[in-house]
Amino acid sequence: MKCIHIHIDGQVQGVGFRPFVYRLAMELGLKGWVCNGVDGVHIEAEGEELQLQQFNKQLKENHPAIARITKLQAEERPLKYFTEFKIIESESSGKPNLLITPDIGLCDECREEIHDSKSHRYDYPFTTCTQCGPRYSIMRGLPYDRPTTSMDEFVMCPTCNQEYNNPLDRRYYSQTNSCPDCAIRVKTIASSGEIVAHDWSNTWPLLIQKLNEGKTIAMKGIGGYLLLADATNVRAIKTLRERKHRPTKPFALLYPNLEALKQDAYVSGVEAKEFLSIQSPIVLVNTREHPTSGICKELIAPGLARIGVMQPYTAMFELLMQKWNKPLIATSANISGSPIIYKDDEALQLLNTIADYFVMHNREIEIAQDDSVVQFSPAYKHRIVLRRSRGFAPTISKDAFSDETILAMGADMKSAFALQANGRIYVSQYLGDLESYESQESYRKTLFHLLDLVKAKPDRIVIDAHPNYYSSQLGKALADSWGIPIAKVQHHKAHAYAILTENNLLHTHEPILNVIWDGTGYGDDGNSWGGEFFEWSNGHLSRIGHLAYSPVWLGDRMAKYPKLAALFIARESTHLQNLIRDKFSPTQWNYYSKVIQTEPEVYTSSIGRLIDAVACLLSVCDYNSFEGQSAMYLEELGRTASTTARYPVSWKNTLLDVVDVLDHVVNDLEHSIPAGQIAFKFHAWQADVVYSIVNTKGYKKVLFSGGVFQNALLTDLIIGRFKRKELYFHRDLSPNDENISFGQLVCATQARTERNEIVEQELMNNPI
Repeated sequence: MKCIHIHIDGQVQGVGFRPFVYRLAMELGLKGWVCNGVDGVHIEAEGEELQLQQFNKQLKENHPAIARITKLQAEERPLKYFTEFKIIESESSGKPNLLITPDIGLCDECREEIHDSKSHRYDYPFTTCTQCGPRYSIMRGLPYDRPTTSMDEFVMCPTCNQEYNNPLDRRYYSQTNSCPDCAIRVKTIASSGEIVAHDWSNTWPLLIQKLNEGKTIAMKGIGGYLLLADATNVRAIKTLRERKHRPTKPFALLYPNLEALKQDAYVSGVEAKEFLSIQSPIVLVNTREHPTSGICKELIAPGLARIGVMQPYTAMFELLMQKWNKPLIATSANISGSPIIYKDDEALQLLNTIADYFVMHNREIEIAQDDSVVQFSPAYKHRIVLRRSRGFAPTISKDAFSDETILAMGADMKSAFALQANGRIYVSQYLGDLESYESQESYRKTLFHLLDLVKAKPDRIVIDAHPNYYSSQLGKALADSWGIPIAKVQHHKAHAYAILTENNLLHTHEPILNVIWDGTGYGDDGNSWGGEFFEWSNGHLSRIGHLAYSPVWLGDRMAKYPKLAALFIARESTHLQNLIRDKFSPTQWNYYSKVIQTEPEVYTSSIGRLIDAVACLLSVCDYNSFEGQSAMYLEELGRTASTTARYPVSWKNTLLDVVDVLDHVVNDLEHSIPAGQIAFKFHAWQADVVYSIVNTKGYKKVLFSGGVFQNALLTDLIIGRFKRKELYFHRDLSPNDENISFGQLVCATQARTERNEIVEQELMNNPI
């Protein structure tokens, strides 16, 4: 007989791990206990040597599918002579040191159960078990137990209580357990404020009727409210676009199931797997020429061949979609430029001019989250995370770099913060663009919620070098109030540190090329960077090349108007200017002609602005009504054609000539080359740019980060061009600015732990 104590680290709370341990122990005849702790799951087990060995092996190999073990430590303890095996009360003292379980989509068993007329939970819209349901969005504290969530207010009925305490039931220790007898209550309110339905049985027939009438419904989901509308109704979609002031940005669609989706879209195996996954993100898929359901695809995703789709990931969505049985628009409920709304009173107050009806329930959402978005490249099926939120955040599979508690504030576009605390690293959900007061308040709330969850107070803070970022200003204010040091990390260097670390290449000795391409980032020289090449060698990040600088006037207007990007880049080419002159009114032309004769405010090496300029020349986009619109449209155009012709790559020492490629684009236009072929050639040119450096310098490893690498066509062209090289892209994080905070954290930690003078220099010799 032996007694062992096992400590299991990782994503092991809220995933049915303790019931799994209990059943396994009973099966093997072991005695002892299992409990949650602030640092994972703890087990004490007594039995014979072979039994304990088998127990250890099964824990590692057959744990619940949604669990993730990062460490399992076992040590022998004195015999206690236990008489049974049981789950004991969680240990809540100390600082939490565990992965936080994200929200989990509806599992297959619960999906079947709510459609089974013989089931106790038939038609119950809040059906969950240990394998599915909200987690992070309802947490008030750790460890994850019912009293530390917004389920604390709900008292389980005898049936639920029996399930909760029955080791053979799949709801054994299911913290979100409820049923019709102890129900989470639904009510439906009209925009006038009148309650029109008091429960789900009266709500769903009303919803079907109102959706058929073209009305917009605001329904409370896991991470906030979604706006629902009939995806086959032209008037309903136009009304929603007008009310949301969202003229062209694509809407996501909710489909009843995969079979219905396949009637409307071409769905590959990897896309189907992602669609059906427990994370249930929005997945981009190619629309069929004639969708069976009759969706208005030109109104849903104007100018694009792909639509964003997701499965019903809650019981309520599942019940509604099975009764509706065709696609619904399901877009974040917010005011344009503001975060998703998740509070009932705010929904009624702020959305009453957008939604006609509100479906509410009395389980509180503690922290808001948008739906995550994923796509796959068409040729090589490379997975690209476009937005990391519900289902993924805030967990990340990287061990802490030190014992220090560090808060990294991220950027202002596609914002997310990162926290290293108690031996863990967390990267927040996507928090949007920090332009509006509401977005800034949402950022603050999410930040303090996570700090409170893990009981952390930062030892220092890391910010972006941009002096006007809200995230940087907040970081300075917090460092001031807490009396802790602060450091800066340049934007594109943060991208480089993020991609290096995510691919475990930080300690590689051979030189590595980092290609960091995006729209903008404050550079070390005060200019706006965005088309950067860095070499990582012996712990040192060097800027070895970039796009030739172009002048910038009028601040952010250049990013909004692609024609300004074309004009500013082509300022010294009369020929190029004449080609785009008709895109301006006479008054505008006179004004901008004078502007470009003045001294520029700043210069930019941004490839994002070059992409805007090409989009302008090809007349695919004259105004970016949402960030990245011209790039999306140019990619779409490039997908329609292919050619073996190539634009030459022109370098002037370490500077990439951008006017040269524009001249080639114009030359093609004047020779009536189809716009699709030109767009394809421009994307191929970008892949050739990288190849030209690799071919000259002999790099064996190439890494890619920055918002430009959300482009699936470009990703495929790069993979095809470099078949014999080691290429590295982001895995769990998005290539866009959501990874900035993680890179900031890595850079700051490396500087402190390795005492690396170069890295300290990259931190710009702060604290400030």
